[in-house]
Amino acid sequence: MSLLDQVKDVAARQIGKVLASDTTLKVLSSPQVKNAMVAAINLRAEARDVVELGAKQVAKQLDLVTRDDVAKLKRSVRDLQHEVEDLREQLSTQQEPPAAVAVSVVKPAARKRK
Repeated sequence: MSLLDQVKDVAARQIGKVLASDTTLKVLSSPQVKNAMVAAINLRAEARDVVELGAKQVAKQLDLVTRDDVAKLKRSVRDLQHEVEDLREQLSTQQEPPAAVAVSVVKPAARKRK
């Protein structure tokens, strides 16, 4: 076992002891800590939304394709593929293979010589 692995093992055991202590459990169960954690999670989500909105605005100004545009296009293609499949199935059930069509070759009439 390397020295780094030993340090990791000792650190993991110490962190486990701290997390299992009564003091830590009391702190983590307090409403203030819970509210702070919820606020931190919400802040991250809000920051992501702001960045995403900014990227969409820049993409629109530069006439670039966005994720939403690609997602809409994928849905449209998928829907059209399903529609084509349905139409092919309907066509195959409605039509029987065409019977052999007899083609008569008509020779052009000979021209009269003058």
